Amino acid sequence: MAEADIVVTVLDAGEKREVLVKPGDNLLLAMIKANLPVEFFCTTGKCTTCRLVMSVPDGSAEPISETEAYRLGAEALSKGYRLACQLYVQGPLTVYLSK
Repeated sequence: MAEADIVVTVLDAGEKREVLVKPGDNLLLAMIKANLPVEFFCTTGKCTTCRLVMSVPDGSAEPISETEAYRLGAEALSKGYRLACQLYVQGPLTVYLSK
């Protein structure tokens, strides 16, 4: 039996959109597929172009990767930034497109 889709809530300048993703889907690719205005360049975490503020409850994604920690730094991480290309969705989460 297939696992249920997960709701990713995307907030952009007061507008709310819900995107359904499969467990384990890459957040950046899911957002691109949903035609959301997310910037990206490399898709490997090196350029940090896809950094976004997110609210990621425990269990909704893997812990912050070494790549994210190195590329974003402690200050950005403390403000809720994550790299969309490095995040694989495991549960509901919220993404803020307006910074």
